[in-house]
Amino acid sequence: MALTGLQIEKLLPKTNCKECGSNTCLAFAMKLAARNAEIAACPDASEEAIRVLGAAYEPPVRGVRLGPERTLKVGEETVLYRHDKTFVNQTALAVNVDADADPWVIEATLKLVKEYEVERVGETIAIDMLALTQAGASREAFLELARRAREEAGKPLVLRSDDPEALSAAAAAVEGFHGVLASANPETVDRLLPVAAETGHALALTASDLDQLLALAGQVKQGGFGDVLLEFRTESLAELFQTNSIARRAAIKDSFKPLGYPFLRFVSSTDLVSGTVEAVNEIGKYGGICVLPGFDPAQMAALMSLRMNLFTDPQKPIQVEPKIYPVGEPTPTRPSSSPRTSP
Repeated sequence: MALTGLQIEKLLPKTNCKECGSNTCLAFAMKLAARNAEIAACPDASEEAIRVLGAAYEPPVRGVRLGPERTLKVGEETVLYRHDKTFVNQTALAVNVDADADPWVIEATLKLVKEYEVERVGETIAIDMLALTQAGASREAFLELARRAREEAGKPLVLRSDDPEALSAAAAAVEGFHGVLASANPETVDRLLPVAAETGHALALTASDLDQLLALAGQVKQGGFGDVLLEFRTESLAELFQTNSIARRAAIKDSFKPLGYPFLRFVSSTDLVSGTVEAVNEIGKYGGICVLPGFDPAQMAALMSLRMNLFTDPQKPIQVEPKIYPVGEPTPTRPSSSPRTSP
């Protein structure tokens, strides 16, 4: 239950030191009540205040921080619709590579994931993550790919395998890189949960139906592990849309904790149009991490542009510095980059 500003003030030191950026503790308490500040900004906050306010103002969708420096954030959402306030952390886009793919495909994918960038309205956007799927490869090949990806791509990793032993070995090989292990089910969760905790990775949970997944999420939460993502096993685009919507509404409107985690989605269609539609649905309907089956520059640029538009704060519209911008790369022998210029 949310606390009022006066209730929060009673938990503060009442020194009016202004270190938090507010003139008085009461003013800071009002900011906390409106969720416009964090208790960490108070240098003299007691352990009790941190505990009480942390529990009272934990986001309905728990945040997960990924990457070597934990700079990639997913989750931490507080609203169901963008216009209510704003969405907080963008859907992370990842590109998948199978461990049994041709060597040139693996090499090209690692290079593209590391180097690909798009500049839009003055902001440079890059691919967020790399997903590695064991597929038909051996444990040794999957392990070697994990090590190589860590060195060559430098991105947070989603490690995907149905073999808990292979997944455990790969997790240990990239320990401290803070990626995602995908995915633990009711049969493998007891094996993978300690591995995720020991190696510093988040754990994706999945099950054959929603009831089993809820039980699994509750079991993990009771164990005190919080870096969790949910992977829904849906069979159609309509089911995906419905499941994501129901789960996010339950988390935000009803404070239903077992569904209060970011979502992980592996785009299933290899058809470019169908896969793009599936990814668009995931970005628009609360996806935490969306893994594409491969890399296509046109698809990636379109998804990044859509994501930027959806996750822009509606109270702070995108602005570009007004000036003359060059278009193309004109030269003395090629004054125009227009393809319609007459020869």
